[in-house]
Amino acid sequence: MLDRSDACSLVLVSAPAGTGKTALVADWVAACGEQDRTAWITFDGADAAFWPGLIGCLESLGVAVSPDTVRGEEGPLDRQVRRAIAETVCAHPARLTVVVDGYDLLSTDVADDLDFLLRHARDRLRLVMATRVDPVLPLYRYRLDDTVVEVRMADLAFTDEEAGELTQQAGLTLTPDSVHALNLRTKGWAAGLRFGTQLLRMRPDPDDAVADIVGDTGNIAEYLVGEVLAAQSPDVRALLLATSVPDTIQPGLAEALGGPDAERTLTFLTRDNVLIEPVPGHTGCYRYNPLFRDLLRAILAYESPDEMNRLQRTAAEWYSRDGQVTASVTHFVAIEAWEEAAAEVVEDLAVGQLLLDDGTAGLTRSLRLMPSELDDPAATVVRATLALGAGDTTGFTDELAQVKSESGEGSGSHPWATDVAVRVLEAVCAQTSEDPSQAMSLATAAEEALEAPDRGPMVNPHPELDALVILSKGIAALRQGRLAAADAMFKSGVAAAAAAGSEAVQVECLGYQAVIACCRGKLSRAAKLGARAIAAAERGGVNAGDRSAAARVALGWVEMERYDLRAATEHVHAVERLDRPLRDPVPHAFLAIVRARLQVAHGDRLGALSGLEQAAAGFMDERGWLGEQLRIELAHVRVAAGEPAAAVVVEDLDDEPEAALVLGLAHLQLGDPDAADAAMSTVLSKRAAAPVQVSGWLAECARRLRDGASVRAHAALERALTLAARERVRRPFHEAPAVVRQLLLRDKQLSTEHEWLFEISTPSRRLSLNKPAPTSVSSRPSAPVVEELTEKEQEVLGHLANLLTTEEIAGVMYISVNTIRTHVRNILRKLGVTRRNAAVRRARELQLLPQ
Repeated sequence: MLDRSDACSLVLVSAPAGTGKTALVADWVAACGEQDRTAWITFDGADAAFWPGLIGCLESLGVAVSPDTVRGEEGPLDRQVRRAIAETVCAHPARLTVVVDGYDLLSTDVADDLDFLLRHARDRLRLVMATRVDPVLPLYRYRLDDTVVEVRMADLAFTDEEAGELTQQAGLTLTPDSVHALNLRTKGWAAGLRFGTQLLRMRPDPDDAVADIVGDTGNIAEYLVGEVLAAQSPDVRALLLATSVPDTIQPGLAEALGGPDAERTLTFLTRDNVLIEPVPGHTGCYRYNPLFRDLLRAILAYESPDEMNRLQRTAAEWYSRDGQVTASVTHFVAIEAWEEAAAEVVEDLAVGQLLLDDGTAGLTRSLRLMPSELDDPAATVVRATLALGAGDTTGFTDELAQVKSESGEGSGSHPWATDVAVRVLEAVCAQTSEDPSQAMSLATAAEEALEAPDRGPMVNPHPELDALVILSKGIAALRQGRLAAADAMFKSGVAAAAAAGSEAVQVECLGYQAVIACCRGKLSRAAKLGARAIAAAERGGVNAGDRSAAARVALGWVEMERYDLRAATEHVHAVERLDRPLRDPVPHAFLAIVRARLQVAHGDRLGALSGLEQAAAGFMDERGWLGEQLRIELAHVRVAAGEPAAAVVVEDLDDEPEAALVLGLAHLQLGDPDAADAAMSTVLSKRAAAPVQVSGWLAECARRLRDGASVRAHAALERALTLAARERVRRPFHEAPAVVRQLLLRDKQLSTEHEWLFEISTPSRRLSLNKPAPTSVSSRPSAPVVEELTEKEQEVLGHLANLLTTEEIAGVMYISVNTIRTHVRNILRKLGVTRRNAAVRRARELQLLPQ
């Protein structure tokens, strides 16, 4: 910036003490190589006269100004004198630079004369001022004429990269996160960084000690007192102390703390570079450098603790009137006014905000310190909210019981607020209860409480409460099996969460919508909703461990239906790393189903049955929809394993397509075609989800093949493929009887028309149902195969090309792992190679696999 000042008459380097102004200008002067045309004067005393010093600099540069032209004291120059100075400078053959360091230009007389000189010296004089206070020059005029370069605190503040270089040069190694924390704490203030670095060098673990860098002790405090605070008048000092109480000084709050002229004085202090700055984008708001604020608060607490408490209460009450709950509570907590802090949360219905905090937010951190023995209805509600947010349902229940015992006329100044808060908390807690009907009743009661006309005058609207209640209703409806109603509720919940700015609730609603889409067989919609949920969680910074598992479970379900086993496994593992699935019944149930399907695909039917039985046992007390889904899946695995009698557990659910499919398969195994037809009529109806219909048509195909009706079998297979194509449903084909898969493989036209069946979504991977290789001729010569591969070996080879593991191939082909290993050894021997990847390359050369 200084290098761009060649055409300027004024260079202003204006910033607080310790920002490196003098060091910057000295470096720049040395680098310019114009020392013979540059003079420097430093003003150390407050009584030093400006004009004698400036004239001395000009004379040292060869400007012949008579020493008698100016007086030693401050005051206006004689008009003839200042004209003579300007004429003499203009007559000089070269452009001159004068650096004035440490002079606070506050005299309008001196400023008027200096302005005259700068304007009339044309391009012969450049004045560089390094100062802590903006000069009373008409800077607006220089800006309009583009004849000034201004370097300020924001320009001098160190970036994280520069702060890292500084610490390294001082022999201190910090992690990037620690450097960022240190620089954030000092706001890039050079002196603060230097003192902080010196302190950290003496610590055994500098990274852990960054949080200990404060401005109220040690060298930093001494520097701030000597260089900044000591220079202020008593009135300004008192204002600085009073307004240091809040983190951000807002319009109105400044007057409440510091008197009617506070905001005007603060505006002047920003120009005087007293380590206070305007908050960008917020007119009238100011904030102190954190280290300077530490010092001011420490001085205030030491000199006048009673005044500190009074100011804290004043700030808390002002924030309360302004509807800023978190700030109000923070200041009440600072003076241990716990009842007022709790009342602020309850009466403003901030329980939703408290529930949705990630545990590190200011409101939660402040209220965690609340004494457990505090016997107050509002305090009990706050403790109950904190317990529920932490997943402590026992603690929540205990605190809620105490709230109800205390309710009545004495339950705070706003009993309606306590009642609304309790009802919302009950609705949220019921999301994981055993009775979905009771959960729906509690959510409905909370909704009615929020809408009640006699609930009292709300200070602020709370859309996050609406969003939480809608989410609770949606979960209850889903657990009741009312998918359409639940989907509509979650859609409303997404909109309410967006209005409330609550990414967490939005993520939950989108995740549950994705689960519903899975149940309806709408895999593409489920994938989009799940991706939206994960993106919203990333965008909102929702902690990974606190995220809803619904979205991940839905994505795992989608990949399982499309038979991308690796992608499905990755989603399952991602869910298992979360804490929420164990508490949320919907993701918990569907995770068990996806995991069981993966185990079946890997050939581990016993593991699948064990996992499903364990999950179903957890829903024994809930005879709702989730328990039904687990029963159906458990029966399906058993029937597919040749246990038709297992279908008896879903006979009461025969109007559900998924259960009807299990019953139909069981009746086919038992040789009861009439009962099978009755069940399959439900399966093949349009209200059944696509994967269920596909499974039904494949079962019908197998049945017709056994009956010798090949034409009808082929028609059933075509119908299954058509239904599966839109959503790329593959799992039923891999689980279909071998005769069905053989029919598909023999029909080259169907195989070609439904190429998608042999692909999976992950790039560079293919699945194979032993699809024949294309007849295209390779450009490379083919070497003969010593021995022809059997049909099973060719199928295993296709799976090797798709990068499936031995266990995955065994699951796909329904044969043992040892048998697969035997096939692999035979393939390697027949192709004359020793490694699997070499076998795949060799097979492609021989046109045994697609290129």
